Amino acid sequence: MIFIYKIVSYAVEILKVLILLRIILSWIAPNSRNEFIELIYTVTEPILRPFRVMIPLGGARLDLSPILAYYVLGLAKYLIFRILSMIS
Repeated sequence: MIFIYKIVSYAVEILKVLILLRIILSWIAPNSRNEFIELIYTVTEPILRPFRVMIPLGGARLDLSPILAYYVLGLAKYLIFRILSMIS
């Protein structure tokens, strides 16, 4: 059971770091593309896209999807831990 806790925890933390890297890269190099940046975008886009659909950008230049993704990832981690603790 501890193994599952660690996998879930590491996966969520890695996703959060990748989302943070994506935010930083969008500030410092918004139009650059290389294999590393493409990897980050490929991994994080499926997580961020549903939040962009729920809260469209419209004319605003501020994308709130990473903030919502951070919150939902933390909530999902908490719920998974609660469910696993109830099972064991």
